[in-house]
Amino acid sequence: MKLLFIDTSAKLANVFVIEDGKLLAEGFDSGEKTHASMLIPVVDKALKDAGLGISDIDVFAVTNGPGSYTGLRIAVACAKMLAYGAKKPLVPVNSLDFLAESAVSCACAAEAGKPIYVLPMMDARNTLCFYALYAAEKGRKLENLTGVQSDYTADIIEKVSGKQPLVICGDGSVKNREALLGGLGGIVFTEDKDVTGNYAGAWQAVIKKIGDGDTDALSEFSPEKASADYFKEVHITLRSGGNDH
Repeated sequence: MKLLFIDTSAKLANVFVIEDGKLLAEGFDSGEKTHASMLIPVVDKALKDAGLGISDIDVFAVTNGPGSYTGLRIAVACAKMLAYGAKKPLVPVNSLDFLAESAVSCACAAEAGKPIYVLPMMDARNTLCFYALYAAEKGRKLENLTGVQSDYTADIIEKVSGKQPLVICGDGSVKNREALLGGLGGIVFTEDKDVTGNYAGAWQAVIKKIGDGDTDALSEFSPEKASADYFKEVHITLRSGGNDH
C-alpha cells in the first residue's frame, strides 16, 4: 500500500510518501505562514523523489487536529483535492495520535516489553498546550488514557506526575522543557528531528485508523468523511483581561 501523508498541525509541515511501512520520500515546509503557497510544491517534490505520480497513491491521509486552525484547513483542503482527483480513500488522523505513534517508534522509547507512558504536547499559545496521555506496552500498543485536553503546563505536570517512564514529544514540549524537567522525574524527550512526528508514526496511525491493516476497511474512508471528521472540538482560551476568544 502506497500512502501519502500530510500534516500541517504545527509550524513544520510534514509530507511523507510511504510504501508498506517503508519511507520512499519526505518533504518539509518550515515557514509557519507559508503552508498555503508551499504545501503543493512540497507534495509534488516528494512524489517526484519517490518516482510516483498522484495516480500511484493508494491512500491519502491528513491530520485533522488539534493544532493550527489555518494550517489544518490548508492541509485538509489539499488532501481532499488530491483524493478527489485520484478517486482514492482519504483517512483523517488525530494529530496527537500521530505524535504519540512517532514517539513510540523512536529509539528512546523502543524498550520492548516495558510499559511506558507517552505525552504529546502541542503549543496552543498563551502558555497553553493541547495534549493527551497514552499508555504503551511492548513498544507498540498505544491506549489513549485522557482524550484531547488543553491546559497550562503547570496543570499538565500535576496531572501526569507519577507516570514513569514518560516520553514527551511535540513542539509544546520544546517550549516548556525547563518547566517539565523541573516538575517531573523519569522523563525522556524525543530527538529534535522527531518533535513534529516521523514517517513511522504516520504509517502506524493510519494503519490503526483503517483497522490494523485491513485494506477492505478503506472503503469506509472518503474525502467527504474526512471533511466531516475535521470539525473538531473547540478549545476556548481566556485572555489575561478575562475576554474569551
